[in-house]
Amino acid sequence: MKTVLLFGTFDFLHSGHIFTFEEAKKLGDKLVVSVARDSAVEKIKGKKPLHAEEERLALVKHIDIVNDAFLGDEEQSVYSFFSEFVPDVIALGYDQDALKVDIETFLKEHNITATCLTLPAYKPEQMKSSKIKESFGI
Repeated sequence: MKTVLLFGTFDFLHSGHIFTFEEAKKLGDKLVVSVARDSAVEKIKGKKPLHAEEERLALVKHIDIVNDAFLGDEEQSVYSFFSEFVPDVIALGYDQDALKVDIETFLKEHNITATCLTLPAYKPEQMKSSKIKESFGI
């Protein structure tokens, strides 16, 4: 069984996120999602997410094609989930270049053979959480 791990904030779930889940699921048999912690989102994006981490996690767990989901680490470059399981594929959104570099460095340093891939964008000029929030004045 091929396991795919997807990273994301998943604040204000929308069709772009659903597309991302679908694209990630195509890469394997089991889709596991790491939902970013509030503190990590604030450090990376400079502001807190609209929905708290537990709420975002609960929503992601209700997506049919998601087999499992968990809260990520408070700090980048930790990746504590590797003590529990090693995914075959790590899938990242089209806008997660810095995270990809960080994960690939971690994989190399720890001699982990997971493949790290960037997923295609779905209408990035419209279906990006920040753009949707901006259109609502949030």
